[in-house]
Amino acid sequence: MLFLRAPFRSAGRSPPGSTTLESRGKRATAMIKAPDVTLLYVMFAFVVSYALLKRFLFVPLGAILEQREEEERVAAKVHGDSVRELERTVAEAEARLALARREALKEREALRAEGLAKFEQQLNGARAAAASSVEGASREIADQVRKTAADLPERSRALAVELAEKILGRKLAA
Repeated sequence: MLFLRAPFRSAGRSPPGSTTLESRGKRATAMIKAPDVTLLYVMFAFVVSYALLKRFLFVPLGAILEQREEEERVAAKVHGDSVRELERTVAEAEARLALARREALKEREALRAEGLAKFEQQLNGARAAAASSVEGASREIADQVRKTAADLPERSRALAVELAEKILGRKLAA
């Protein structure tokens, strides 16, 4: 490998760009270096370091990463299965809940109808009792009116006689 380096120019030399062919040839041959052995050492150290790192770092680290990816895939599959199972279970629970609601509504309506029938029956019984009570009271009032109407002429005569006796101040002869 050749390394070319521009030489430093001192004050006594010619300005840059005004070099002659002779001076350039001398300098060009002086700038060529022999191959450096340290480059081979660096390349050897790089290859050995790469091999060691590959064997003890990159391969085990790659295996760990692949294992993690596999665990992630398995976990994602398990999660997906769990979500599907949860959705199915929730759907079944909602269906059972809807069925229980329908049955509860039917039972509530049946109880409501039964209660309404019982209420109507009690109401009809109360109406019948009230009607018989009102009829009995009406008969009793009618009986009292007949008795009072029968007693009224006799009582009015007795009251008239009593009033006349008080006004006259003496007893009347009947």
